[in-house]
Amino acid sequence: MDKINYEMGILIVDDSASMRRVIKKFLLNNKFSRLFEAGNGKDALDIIQAQSIDLIISDLNMPVMDGLALLEQVKKNPDTADIPFIMLTVEAIQKTMNTAISMNVDSYIVKPVEENVFIDELIRVIRSKDQDTEYLL
Repeated sequence: MDKINYEMGILIVDDSASMRRVIKKFLLNNKFSRLFEAGNGKDALDIIQAQSIDLIISDLNMPVMDGLALLEQVKKNPDTADIPFIMLTVEAIQKTMNTAISMNVDSYIVKPVEENVFIDELIRVIRSKDQDTEYLL
């Protein structure tokens, strides 16, 4: 249960290439190695269909398809509904946070975020999903 799979497929979704690089660096610094990137929710859905994705980290405000629309698509599909979803955004408005929570987001992190805080929350989400799975066995 306490073992973390550092080869899990992690999808980073953000329209800012520099932000994707920062998150990728955080993950690589902490031994995560199977990383995928998308610049918007639509491209993310294509990657989710083509690859084995175990965790999604998504920005909220993006062109083409934003993070809430991506979250909705992921959670309403039985094949992807159990993928842990972390919203990582500058959007700190309570109404938006409540909307994401009501849509079953697993974590809502406001940027900027320090690496250790981000990784601690990511591991908490992974472990909570692992425990949910164990209870279903």
